[in-house]
Amino acid sequence: MPHGTRRIDIELVPYRPSAERALDLEVFSMSDLRRRVPRAHLQRHHRYDFHMFVCVRRGICRAVVDFNHIECGAGSLLTIRPGQVHRFGPGSRWDAHLLLFRPELLQVSQGEERLQMPELIDALPGHLRLDRSTGRFLADTLARLEEDCALDARQPLLNWLLQSELATLVTRLHIFHAKQQPSVGTSSDAPERFRHFKRLLDAKVHQWHHVSRYAHAMGCSEKTLTRICSAVAGVGAKAFIASRLALEAKRLLVHTEMPISAVAQRLGFDEATNFTKFFRSIEGCTPGDFRRQFDVSL
Repeated sequence: MPHGTRRIDIELVPYRPSAERALDLEVFSMSDLRRRVPRAHLQRHHRYDFHMFVCVRRGICRAVVDFNHIECGAGSLLTIRPGQVHRFGPGSRWDAHLLLFRPELLQVSQGEERLQMPELIDALPGHLRLDRSTGRFLADTLARLEEDCALDARQPLLNWLLQSELATLVTRLHIFHAKQQPSVGTSSDAPERFRHFKRLLDAKVHQWHHVSRYAHAMGCSEKTLTRICSAVAGVGAKAFIASRLALEAKRLLVHTEMPISAVAQRLGFDEATNFTKFFRSIEGCTPGDFRRQFDVSL
């Protein structure tokens, strides 16, 4: 590793519920978590294999999620997805309800149509400021989930109950967030097609760098995909792909000891110089400079 580079250790955290019944969902407070684990552990970098919702009740929660510094005040929600790198900042003058759940719990069927719960969660921003009504609904639902986790019932039935309540919560949050977005003049299926694009991007970002590849896979023109992406995400497809590719690059640069040439190869660049040119165009610095200078402290 280059001199002066400090690799950031990331702890991979699997879902390990504290309850004996090993339910797929757990609710507790940040105060409870502080009593369970040392303070230093809370301020380490973690990558989870589960979802975590942090509903801030008091004070200001400071966190870093995938290189983004976030401040969440009381009445707001921090959402952390599986695979993201996260750490809480210092300080204990804040409290929150924490909702942890396994991705498998999102597989919900409703009548003949399948509710796309993973896509609904994926559409939520990392930081969501709630109005009073939605905040109260969230707090009430979390309290009910915590009570229901303690019910004396067979595990399959209890998991189904928790799954149903989680689906209601996620749907309500999605409806609230959708109302906050500006109206766009595009087809009604644009959000679903954009989610299809994102799924392809997650799977192929290391191989496909051009809009044409995704447009072909989706059976549409590049102009159509760009119009969909602009309407839903506020940026064109080319910029969206570049941003996602840059995020993967930053994760590898900061959280691994891979040489820059190996990072370039992992991300599908035939030459390290092409990767450096791309990275500089997005971040304004070389990959080596980013690795040396990035500050993850709060």
